[in-house]
Amino acid sequence: MVIKSPNTVLANSLIHATDIIRPRLEINTPRRVEFSVGTQINGIPHIGTYIVLTSAFVLAQEVEALYGVPCSVSFGALDNAPYDIVEGIDGSMYQRAYAHALPATEMRQLIGTSYVKLFEQLADITGVKYTWHTYSEQQASSDFRACFLYTLRKRDKVAWCVAPSNGQLRIRIPNPDDEYYAQKRAEDVTLVSATESEAIFKCKSRKGEEYEVHITADGNDEVYLDVNTLYRNIIKEAVYAEQSDILGVMVKGGDWTMSTQPIDWALGALGYTVLQTPMRLFTPQVLTNTGAKLSKSLIRVGDVSMREVPEWMLDMGRFTEAHKNYAHKMVWLVRQFMSHPRHMYRAYTYGEIVRLLQRYDDGIDEGV
Repeated sequence: MVIKSPNTVLANSLIHATDIIRPRLEINTPRRVEFSVGTQINGIPHIGTYIVLTSAFVLAQEVEALYGVPCSVSFGALDNAPYDIVEGIDGSMYQRAYAHALPATEMRQLIGTSYVKLFEQLADITGVKYTWHTYSEQQASSDFRACFLYTLRKRDKVAWCVAPSNGQLRIRIPNPDDEYYAQKRAEDVTLVSATESEAIFKCKSRKGEEYEVHITADGNDEVYLDVNTLYRNIIKEAVYAEQSDILGVMVKGGDWTMSTQPIDWALGALGYTVLQTPMRLFTPQVLTNTGAKLSKSLIRVGDVSMREVPEWMLDMGRFTEAHKNYAHKMVWLVRQFMSHPRHMYRAYTYGEIVRLLQRYDDGIDEGV
């Protein structure tokens, strides 16, 4: 057997790993299913990131084959990741996003090399169509802006879901007159008013000067809206909840499982039911010997917990250079996970991933 996995409550209730999606297909009867996946582009992707991305395509392929519902993949490149952080005149910290620090051509080259190249091969292997967008494009859309304005009108409840420790919304609105820097913790961002069509904020620049911004619902204004991770996902899932004919499936790494309760609370506070909101499907995590997941931030600083992991697993650029068939290897690996629910809904040490990929290199595919 390629993989040996213990039974779990969820695995014991499923025949196929994708059967977890079937109740929503039967209840919602969507016209199509969109598997949504995204990642920050603030570092070279590691193998855990490629597992999540590959899983979206393999899941879409299998759901379409098993249940006959058209499926596609939507990828979001989070170009709002902080590029640099500097100190303002009052001692507070200001950050600038990749979207504002890098030229557009360099940004598209970065996304193309690390992600779109993989997607093209995954689409060829699985037959699944995909689209991709940046966060900059997403936040400027009318759907995103309308849902954002709606959360502001429910902010007395939503804020506690976005920030369970203090109930403070963290909304960053970069100053175009100051190289698009925005206050990192948004401590001096004040909401002046919020209606269905517009919100007015007052913010403080690095020099301590106040500037005012207007965010409108039509999505056509030039103001850049940046919110923290939980808040962004609340808005993104609310957008899917408004689309009754499309079932959104959020594909995320297993480390997200403990982060979804606040999102559920926020969506409930906004008035959405569990049958309106998108599904979430968590892929296996890749862990170090300490039990910590592979982490781009720890990789960047050379943390000791990452030094034990082979370099080709931490830098997918090296992996793709060394293996021309890398996309086929990733699809094979994910199909091993999906071959039984016990194998899909669990985590793996990096050593086990090394062993499995060695089986592929040795030409051994015994099934499970």
